[in-house]
Amino acid sequence: MQPPDVHTGEREMQWFVEATGDWRSATGKPANYCMGAFGKKGEKCGIPHEYGSTGFGVAKTAEATAELLKIDMNGARVAIHGFGNVGTFTYRFLTQMGAKIIALADAEATVFEKNGLDNQMLEKIIRERKTLKSYPGGQKISAEKFWEIETDILIPASVTNVINNGNKDKIKTKMIVEAGNIPMSEEIEKEFAKKGILVVPDFIANAGGVISSYAEYRGYNPKRMMDTIEKKITKNVKIILKNSIKEKKNPREVGMQIAINRISKK
Repeated sequence: MQPPDVHTGEREMQWFVEATGDWRSATGKPANYCMGAFGKKGEKCGIPHEYGSTGFGVAKTAEATAELLKIDMNGARVAIHGFGNVGTFTYRFLTQMGAKIIALADAEATVFEKNGLDNQMLEKIIRERKTLKSYPGGQKISAEKFWEIETDILIPASVTNVINNGNKDKIKTKMIVEAGNIPMSEEIEKEFAKKGILVVPDFIANAGGVISSYAEYRGYNPKRMMDTIEKKITKNVKIILKNSIKEKKNPREVGMQIAINRISKK
């Protein structure tokens, strides 16, 4: 089964299925691309990642982690690095939770406003598929300055190793939610842990997209898909972080051990 990834979306997933002739060979297909359910009445339809499943999972991860750290999501200062599919939906869902998005960065620009960026302006940019370079308000700062902004929640949602030896010591935040894959090395994660900065690793935080693929494979509708993401993400984040604090171990190490234990029991 092939889920969508960087530079692929619902259209490419439909092409993949059409080429293989197997409905279940790819997930993230268009919502209006359906087929008759096996041996049952009705249809199964695609669940594109354009519904925001990964970003929704990231936001729910942030919410569960903030609750554990006693950070009030209403007014929490958030910076998101990356404003593609994952970053934009993470932004939207966190905004709905009352978080204050004070900084955003994409490949063309970095914008900052200590009192929170303008939601209407950003929604217009998202609808028109423009970059943050067209954002008319706030301050335009250098890409390097992004990592110096003091936040409650930092969300790397862009490329691999975006947090590195060159900027790690500039970061001032209470928690990091890894929305992108491998945004930093495990060694740097451990360094943050020693500083008291809680890092929720990628395979936990950005699992919403994978859960969405599972839901599509099973024939769920979008609502049931989102409900499943919320339930699984919230439950597992709390289990992993509580055990991490109790055992005084890095969340990645705890999460991997829990995963291994679950698989070995099957």
